[in-house]
Amino acid sequence: MRERSGRRGRVRVAHPRGLLRRLLEAIRGREQLLVRPGVGFPLLLLSYPRGREQIARLLESAYLRLLPALPAAVRQPYLPVWAALPALVVVLLRPDNPCGCLGHYHPRGTESRLTRRLSADLGSPVAEIDLAYNAIRAWEPQPLSSLAAGRFDADFPDLHFQAALLSVLLHELHHLAFPEDDERKIRAASNSFYTALMRELVRQAGGADYGMTAEPRPASR
Repeated sequence: MRERSGRRGRVRVAHPRGLLRRLLEAIRGREQLLVRPGVGFPLLLLSYPRGREQIARLLESAYLRLLPALPAAVRQPYLPVWAALPALVVVLLRPDNPCGCLGHYHPRGTESRLTRRLSADLGSPVAEIDLAYNAIRAWEPQPLSSLAAGRFDADFPDLHFQAALLSVLLHELHHLAFPEDDERKIRAASNSFYTALMRELVRQAGGADYGMTAEPRPASR
């Protein structure tokens, strides 16, 4: 907050939270990456701040390679979700959300100009969510399990970030497909998915077993 002088004295000018970040993002511009998965998964159009392609590529890799390679039992809870989604989903990647949430689904009518334009051009529905990648990177849903897996090992933060990005993506896609579903049901599904994915990633990396059970911390919304 700063003060501005005027004829009637000093006037307080409040800067909304995140204003500078949004201003810089608008100046720098955004880029897009189309992710083409196999049959049964919706296309993703990742929209990200210029200079942050690495984040988009990491999510692309998780969606194209990690997800299909998981055991069918892990992916099975999301089969109805993918079937209920339109063919294309726009994913707005942001460093953080002003509210502190990891992500949001955008109900019909609240989408960005990009999504509305795509829907009009394609003549078909296009859905939209957002993901806050800095907040997702710092998210610690299962601190005890993380410690048991070697939390301070050099590779662990990268494994966690991949798993967290994919888990929050599926969490918001679930909300998008079935907005009437209870938050606790959706959170339970995404927490179970995160646990299964972390167990697989830690196993592949040759680290300790990711098997210590801890009640997941809820993702802030």
